[in-house]
Amino acid sequence: MTRTAPSRSLRLRLTLLATISITVTVALVTAVLAFTLVSSVRSNVATTLNAYGDSVGQAVTAGNIPDPLPPASGDTSVWAQVVDSSGTVIAATANIAGQPALYTLPAGSTTPQLAKTSAPDRGDERVIAQRYVTHSEPVVVYVGGSTRLLSYLTKDIQGHLLYALPLILLAAVGVSWLLIGRTLRPVERIRAEAAEITGSDLHRRIPDPDSDDEIGRLTRTLNGMLDRLEVSADRQRRFVADASHELRTPLAAVRTSMEVGLAHPDRAPWPELAARVVTEATRLQRLVEALLLLARSDDNTLLRHREPVDLAALCRSAIDAAPGRIPVDLHAPDNMCVVGDPDQLTRLIRNLLDNAERHADHHIEVSVTRDGPDTAVLKVADDGPGIPDADRDRIFDRFVRLETARTRYAGETTGTGLGLAIARDIATAHGGTISVTPTTRTHDGPGRGATFTVRLPSTAPPPEDA
Repeated sequence: MTRTAPSRSLRLRLTLLATISITVTVALVTAVLAFTLVSSVRSNVATTLNAYGDSVGQAVTAGNIPDPLPPASGDTSVWAQVVDSSGTVIAATANIAGQPALYTLPAGSTTPQLAKTSAPDRGDERVIAQRYVTHSEPVVVYVGGSTRLLSYLTKDIQGHLLYALPLILLAAVGVSWLLIGRTLRPVERIRAEAAEITGSDLHRRIPDPDSDDEIGRLTRTLNGMLDRLEVSADRQRRFVADASHELRTPLAAVRTSMEVGLAHPDRAPWPELAARVVTEATRLQRLVEALLLLARSDDNTLLRHREPVDLAALCRSAIDAAPGRIPVDLHAPDNMCVVGDPDQLTRLIRNLLDNAERHADHHIEVSVTRDGPDTAVLKVADDGPGIPDADRDRIFDRFVRLETARTRYAGETTGTGLGLAIARDIATAHGGTISVTPTTRTHDGPGRGATFTVRLPSTAPPPEDA
């Protein structure tokens, strides 16, 4: 069993794709969650500082400024200072009591700046400043709070991501490899089973998992393909066997005739032997031509070209070119045009006439009619013994000759069993159909014979020259 190179392994490519997809998805989800969490903490800090600043501002506006200022509820790290225009601290919370003004607010600005008297490093802190007036004096209320929690949170998330992402990546690789391998296992079984099926055992089938998923549909599609291949191979074997048999008969007759003549050259009836050899060689030639024609039909190269053809004129030419022992009546209007290969359509008509002559007793009738604006109908009827119902489909198969055809003219040149098969292939190649029914009207009356009906797409007749 040949193994696929790792670089070309579908399982490896799918695993890499799944790993990348999972990693990117986890990274995006983590980034969104981290951003949401940090934004929520920042919003909470801002809300706490603004609410506490508003409460201090109300006391300042009322002119009742307690010292020390009441602490913010729920957060002891929050501080506040009330500073007048000269930079003097009027009031402050107990956690920064006695300290000078920590921040200043430049004129026309809403962003506080660190005061020169303040410590150079206040750490992680957020400060807001609001201007108020108390007793006709302008003051600034500074409210600040530590953002260490936010810093800890950010660092903690980054630290977890540093360790979590590689673990997630490894887990994604392992899980994807196992799941994809398990998913592709039925495909590998199908491949291995299909690799063991050869031309000599086309009867084998891939086990159907009885599921309606992609694997089940793939299995049924492959089994359907094997069914068609088996039918085609059986048909080809039968065709080769029948062709070999049919070719062997005239060759054997030619060889026997020549051997008889060579064994007794002085007493051999050479004219009779030569006539027999010519007859068998002609039969052999017709058989080879028919086999080549069927091979072209199998390769879909039966029609070399298409052109407007008068079907009635072709019938007249075919009847006149090969007059037989049975008279033929033709009923065909002029300009019954179809589009096709005139040589192949002539062969179709000739094959039907040969078949009718082989079985007719006294009369053959050929008619060309139109069935609607788009269909031409060719009928060839004979007054012979007819065709049993059970054989009406089988006669179009290759190398099929009914028993009546084999015994009717014993000792005479018989057909090859390919004429009707070729006629069917020609009709099909032209987009038409061929069928056989009992003859409904003959020269001697109804009830005898067989009528072959060919239906072909028709076209408008070409305009006549002025």
